Amino acid sequence: MELKAALTYKQQVDRLKNIHKLEIPSEEKAISILSRINYYRLSAYGIGLKRKNEPELYNKGISIDTLYRLYIFDSKFRNILFHTVEHIEIQFRTQMANYLALKYGPECYMNHQYFRSIHNQHGEDVFDILVNDFTMECKRQKNLPFVVHHNHKYEGHFPIWAAIELFTFGRLTSLYSIMKNEDAKAIAAIYKTRFDHLKSWLLSLVEIRNLCAHYGRIYNMPLKQKPYLFKEYSQYQTSGIQKVFPVIVTMKLMLEKCKSPQWKSTYQELCSLFEEYSDVIKLSFIGFPENWKQILTPIDIGILTSDVVSDKNVTEVSKNILERNSSIYNELS
Repeated sequence: MELKAALTYKQQVDRLKNIHKLEIPSEEKAISILSRINYYRLSAYGIGLKRKNEPELYNKGISIDTLYRLYIFDSKFRNILFHTVEHIEIQFRTQMANYLALKYGPECYMNHQYFRSIHNQHGEDVFDILVNDFTMECKRQKNLPFVVHHNHKYEGHFPIWAAIELFTFGRLTSLYSIMKNEDAKAIAAIYKTRFDHLKSWLLSLVEIRNLCAHYGRIYNMPLKQKPYLFKEYSQYQTSGIQKVFPVIVTMKLMLEKCKSPQWKSTYQELCSLFEEYSDVIKLSFIGFPENWKQILTPIDIGILTSDVVSDKNVTEVSKNILERNSSIYNELS
């Protein structure tokens, strides 16, 4: 099958209007939009907005302005999520570096005896891959001031608190996945969860982080990773196509477990954004339930006591979280 012929911006507008029945209030504005946003990228926001019996045709009332507003919403949504993941990633880097350095020494990440021997699907040792990736990254980033400093003063030896800055979030997650069980559990305990749960959270965050970093679509985008959700949230985890809401729940959990103030800011930004674009977005397209505000409302988990749980202002969902966390605190103490 031959590829489709290239079209001018005017021809693209004509195609959307005459073949796909997309409403074009202003041809001049439509051309301006398509000259800045690739036709293929913009058209992705029309998924789910076409007629069931005529899948090539847009529903009545859907215009190029609708697609453009969804695109702008997604861009702002992506920025909020990216900034939030940044806080979680830096926090996690700090926890990993501090724990491993104190227990095993500054260059522990270069010593296989401190990690489990896990092989990938190709039979390669994950630890060896990480060490090789780190070595290559040192060469690639040789002009960074701290890399120059350690190469010059310490003959290329990096303590983990410096080396970890050269690990991508994905590699950092891989490093966590091969930690000894007792060490992995100790890190998971910081987030009041189990090793396998934390690993699933990290993998989901890595996927979202990479989508955001490469300006990928988040709105109505099926995701590969499925983060584990506690029972009070399990109803929001779909068995079919994964959407972004469970990952956002994960962000809330990880930030609040470490008493980070960031979640409050993220929540406020989400509320403002969703209100601004309420005329075009569909909550189901991003996996958000109708009561999403109640679920994501920031809570002060502080020192958990039965008095806090009985507070009349705490939602039922929050009560379940607090009760579960109280039992976890008792187990860890």
